[in-house]
Amino acid sequence: MQTILAIDDELSIRESYRMILSDNYHIFLAESGEEGLKILDEKHVDLILLDLTMPRMGGMEFLEAMEERGEFVPVLIVTGSNTVDIAVKAMKKGAREFVIKPFDVDDLLLLVERTLEKLREKRELSTLREQGAAGFENIIGDSPTLLEALASARQAMEVDSTVLITGETGTGKDVLARAIHFGGTRKDKPFVPLSCCAIPANLVESELFGLTKGAFTGATESRVGKMQVADGGTLFLDEIGEMPIEAQGKLLRVLQEGTFYPVGGNREIEVDVRFVCATNRPFDTAIKEGLFRQDLYYRINVLPVDMPPLRKRRDDIPMLVAHFVAKHGPRINSRARDFEPRAMARLMSCPWPGNVRELENTVERILVCNRNELVIKAEFLNGIVANDGATDVSGLEDFAGLPLQEATQRLERHLIIKALERCDHVQSQAAEALGTTRRILKYKMDQLGITEPDDKQSIAS
Repeated sequence: MQTILAIDDELSIRESYRMILSDNYHIFLAESGEEGLKILDEKHVDLILLDLTMPRMGGMEFLEAMEERGEFVPVLIVTGSNTVDIAVKAMKKGAREFVIKPFDVDDLLLLVERTLEKLREKRELSTLREQGAAGFENIIGDSPTLLEALASARQAMEVDSTVLITGETGTGKDVLARAIHFGGTRKDKPFVPLSCCAIPANLVESELFGLTKGAFTGATESRVGKMQVADGGTLFLDEIGEMPIEAQGKLLRVLQEGTFYPVGGNREIEVDVRFVCATNRPFDTAIKEGLFRQDLYYRINVLPVDMPPLRKRRDDIPMLVAHFVAKHGPRINSRARDFEPRAMARLMSCPWPGNVRELENTVERILVCNRNELVIKAEFLNGIVANDGATDVSGLEDFAGLPLQEATQRLERHLIIKALERCDHVQSQAAEALGTTRRILKYKMDQLGITEPDDKQSIAS
């Protein structure tokens, strides 16, 4: 059972926490910041509910003490102070979100549930990376959709079965393929990639299976194919859907029997190869049109792994940007160390049809164009990053001075409406894009008075 530390100098509030949360969580109660620190010294805590205004050590001082001690427990502020200025100060000290007193019980429960769920997901990711550290260090992010893909990849690492990685261009299918190989039992053997769309159709067979001298005009010498090079290791067939139909039959034979003939050869060759395949488009149409063998599809689709597009894991963008700044900054002599919040918000609002690869190229371009800037500002993105209005951050300054609850509701309402519009009002897709569940999204829509258009009201998933 997960544990929550609730710190508040009011006895009635502490008792409310006990009544509301004790059925699902183990609760520690403290009436001051000093007492809360003592509990942190002695107990494991997953989440802290913190009042800001308390005698002796207030909430801000408690956050500062946590920072000095190197404590990284997520904190939710529950307070009667309701201005944006106080919110910003506490966020800079590490607080995650705010709840205003008097709080709504359902609101608090949903926020606690969401925060602890994200904590569980991060721990799963950490465990996954520890178990399969080799290769996974280059896969950045901790969103639920990415965690699901990595969990499937972890299962694939432990066996030799064929893997089929699906996903749009630029989602990192090649990176994941390498992670599966270098985290598995064949990590000391060759990893051999072959892009089926980068080779002329008439040369795919010879590239894959090798050829014997004189097999065709111009074949002046024998050549070993990728299949033999990968013997004992992994053959990564990228964009396998582009493989010519003629080569697919020979590949099927290797998958079934572990043997093949080189082009123009009459000596059967036996190999021990683990196959990882990838594609950026579904096979249904290709199979119907006779461009891809159905029996081969069944053979390669043993362990499917789906890499999510970047638009379904927007919360990972800050982590990815930080990674790309550290990766490319020194190489191009950029002084930039960070993106200001408004600039990051613009990056998070973009559709990114080219996914992670497009984001990386864009960040590199931004760094090149602003090499002498320490902090990348929103205006530096003009002409480089399209502002499609998905998340309009130009007016955030106008929120200053508003009560926190009103400011938060306005922003939440705006983001939910835009997400619904981008997803054609399919609530399950909008919830995924926002990094939440459909149940929580529907609750928020009802709470904020967001109604669906008449012709969309029946669309839920």
